Amino acid sequence: MGFNNIEKKDRWYKLLHLFVIFIHNKIFYRKVYISNADRIPKNSHLIFTPNHQNALMDAIAPLCNINQQLVFLARSDIFQKKAIASVLYFLKILPVFRIRDGYSSVKKNKDTFQKTIDVIKAQNGLVILPEGYHEGVHRLRTLKKGFARIAFQTEEASNFLLDIKIVPLGLHYSNYIKSRSDLYINFGEPIPVSNYYELYKEAPAKAINKITSDLAEKIKLLMIHIESIDHYDVYDSLRVMYWENICLNGEKENCNKTNRINAEQKVIKLIEQLEGNEPEQFTILCELNVSFRDQIRKTGIKAEAFKNPVKFLSLIVNSMCLVIGFPIALYGFIINFLPIAIVKYSENKIKDLQFKSSFKFVLSLVVFPLFYIILSILFFVFSASFWYGLILTLSLPITGAFALYYFSSLVATKMKWKLWFLKRKKPIIYKEIQKTKVAMDQVINDLII
Repeated sequence: MGFNNIEKKDRWYKLLHLFVIFIHNKIFYRKVYISNADRIPKNSHLIFTPNHQNALMDAIAPLCNINQQLVFLARSDIFQKKAIASVLYFLKILPVFRIRDGYSSVKKNKDTFQKTIDVIKAQNGLVILPEGYHEGVHRLRTLKKGFARIAFQTEEASNFLLDIKIVPLGLHYSNYIKSRSDLYINFGEPIPVSNYYELYKEAPAKAINKITSDLAEKIKLLMIHIESIDHYDVYDSLRVMYWENICLNGEKENCNKTNRINAEQKVIKLIEQLEGNEPEQFTILCELNVSFRDQIRKTGIKAEAFKNPVKFLSLIVNSMCLVIGFPIALYGFIINFLPIAIVKYSENKIKDLQFKSSFKFVLSLVVFPLFYIILSILFFVFSASFWYGLILTLSLPITGAFALYYFSSLVATKMKWKLWFLKRKKPIIYKEIQKTKVAMDQVINDLII
């Protein structure tokens, strides 16, 4: 598999693809929530365009949740070494050359664009991150126009007979960095490029600008988009705290994590309306939110813990489950300690926060299987019987995954215990925090009503 036949289906790639899907969807993320997958056209020529906030993970998300051998575009500087370039071509990644790479290099884009025509015609599905670069904020940035040029050039080369469709894609991460967080994937209504044919034939630049503008508006509807810059932290904090309030007022039966994005979008919209219509009340809300965040920061307790009252019996049950599961988790941690330590040490060397999860994921795909293969060989060689060797081999990934789940549950339970002790040991501080939260609740609930 190389540049010249990147659009061809490959059995070895398919095997690797299945492995990556399992690790990504079942192990690395706690849950992947997919909305509106039925909007993906069948047997069509498609270009997928996700928002870009979390480095490589923004490409891996569609890779693991769209049933096609997708082809991606990536910046050319990572293709400089032939060995690495060969691996990237096998992974179905094409280089895009930028002006910063030199004007002579930009001319090489002609070959890439020609190859994208082959990819689209083969109905593989082309993935382009139209923002061009990632940034860890919940906001869609200005889109680059490369996806539009590729779409129109491909149609032009095919006498406008392909009927290419642009599929907008909204991605959201409950946490950019941590494993065992949640991933939300929201597919939008496809944009037929044919809608812009006449305009393109008259004025290509206007058609490109128009489809780019239309795509931006569609992506914003599929993701968490916070327009405000001056009050970004207020919006970002309140959308997490109050999305369930939207459900509890008239939409309780639909209150689940699958439609959480819609609920958070509604919270943001309500606050935007407050800012525009009642600036004084919005200022009060901002001050309350800043005060609340300052208060809880001193306690070390996350805002989410204050959303619902802590039930002592529930805490006891959760704690007992953790005690019972501790031996298995400890075994899983100890036997997986070496690959965990390698990944953790390497991750800490990454300065760009948005690259941490990408680096951790890719390194884990290599380190853990290699470690398991070596240890499995040793088990079978030195075990008293085949069955002992098999049991020990199976225990590696199973208890490792359990340990990952266990420690995430441990952190959540520990946070609830901290809140419970705060309420009983430092009631004055707890009451002050609750007083601030009740005032915020009143403002938000008035908006919802």
